[in-house]
Amino acid sequence: MSRGWRPLALGGAVVSITFVLAQAQVFAPSARAETGSAGDPVRGGEVFASECAGCHADGATGGVGPALVGTGLDSVQVATVVQQGRGVMPAGIVSGQERADVVAYVVSVSSPSG
Repeated sequence: MSRGWRPLALGGAVVSITFVLAQAQVFAPSARAETGSAGDPVRGGEVFASECAGCHADGATGGVGPALVGTGLDSVQVATVVQQGRGVMPAGIVSGQERADVVAYVVSVSSPSG
């Protein structure tokens, strides 16, 4: 009977450590994504149509995902969301040159005059 407290103490320690790590946000991203090389908005539109339009609709007008047209997003904001995800959007849907192209496309359609 004297050893019955050990599992409870171990469980309490694990819960406490987990709570402290969650509050400290040790695993949170620490830097914004780099946009990398210049993207081609025309190629980005093609990639967007195949990889992103299922949620954001054709022309980025909004569907399940938010509308991106006329939102004034800049390339760093777009690259960060594509790389890290947001809400139900998973991280890394596209990468490398395709990501740069999609970023260029989204920036082009999100400009208030675009």
